[in-house]
Amino acid sequence: MDRREFLKYSGLLTAAGLSPELLFAASGRTPEKIVVFVELKGGNDGFNTLVPYKDPHYKRLRENIHVRERVALPLGKQNMAMHPHMEGLHKVWDTGEMAWIQGVGYPNGVLSHFRSMDIIETGSNANQVLEDGWLSQIMPGYKQGLHGICVSRDGGSLGPLHSSRINSVSMQSPRTFVNQSRIIEDITPVNSTPALAHLTNTQHQLFEVGNQLREKMSRGLRQKKTTKSKGVLGHSLESVAQMIIAGIDSPVYKVTQTGFDTHSGQVGRHNNVLFQLDHGLSRFIHSMKSNGLWKKVVIVSYSEFGRRIGENKGGGTDHGTASAQFVIGGGVRGGIYGQAPDLTRLDSNGNVAHTTDYRQVYATLAQRVWRQPNHPWKGYRPIPFI
Repeated sequence: MDRREFLKYSGLLTAAGLSPELLFAASGRTPEKIVVFVELKGGNDGFNTLVPYKDPHYKRLRENIHVRERVALPLGKQNMAMHPHMEGLHKVWDTGEMAWIQGVGYPNGVLSHFRSMDIIETGSNANQVLEDGWLSQIMPGYKQGLHGICVSRDGGSLGPLHSSRINSVSMQSPRTFVNQSRIIEDITPVNSTPALAHLTNTQHQLFEVGNQLREKMSRGLRQKKTTKSKGVLGHSLESVAQMIIAGIDSPVYKVTQTGFDTHSGQVGRHNNVLFQLDHGLSRFIHSMKSNGLWKKVVIVSYSEFGRRIGENKGGGTDHGTASAQFVIGGGVRGGIYGQAPDLTRLDSNGNVAHTTDYRQVYATLAQRVWRQPNHPWKGYRPIPFI
């Protein structure tokens, strides 16, 4: 393989400090718990996802785009409902395996997509700039080897997995990764210069990762099947399901659903992206249940910010300060957590005040999923969804 081919295919692997012999456990068993992060890219409108459909201020401020009471999916006696295009996940709610967290945000919320996503994915404050994803504070103490896999067909970033301190892989799909890795020839690392050492080590690591992924995937998927999905998110989640079933030793996966920046024509656009979200996750959950893996899985959504409570003149909503997150899994304690934002108290920009700091979710995962008591968010009260 010449230099041009190598540079092309070295993009298969987005990692730092990967140690090939540690990438995958030899046992073929999945980790005790597997967290799947679902990024809702663009700033999801929490008020039309977890809907305060009984609140008269919600209907007044969203005269044209509010979710009608007759089609909303009620959540018991909570005076809250789910969007009507989330029927599959509403069934999960009914089993007590879905938690909603209200009013998620942070002080002095930033309304720039890129800056706010940096804050959310690094676990920082609004006036603090960090380079490493927040999982770099947890994963090195949790296990050796592979820490996470990002599956993205449309350029999604590693996000919380981005760091030189953790080992992470980014791919379009396992099949694409394995097929492209076949062109990589093994090479003995040469350390005569730093540049050559980097190039030869990367090529050797690519070869090792492709071999090990190919071996486990082929062995695991001969025995068990996944539920077929549609759409970009559905295909990404299908790939995640394949790797979990095959026994890939990754405690974290990340997938992305785009399309949540609904400044205009929100009703149709939001209906579409929530339908895709519901479709993909429902089939992923079915695959996990049918393969006896559901108790191991925790699905966590996140978005860079929410939307304002008031609709704009374009029939959409502008960037806002607080949103709603969901957590789903076989071991999740279902319910609605946190305090609902007060729709009568808006700031000068028409934004509600957040009621739950997003780092409370990180503190909960660090303590109750990964059993890491010495995490950076000790000052944030865990949320008892686990």
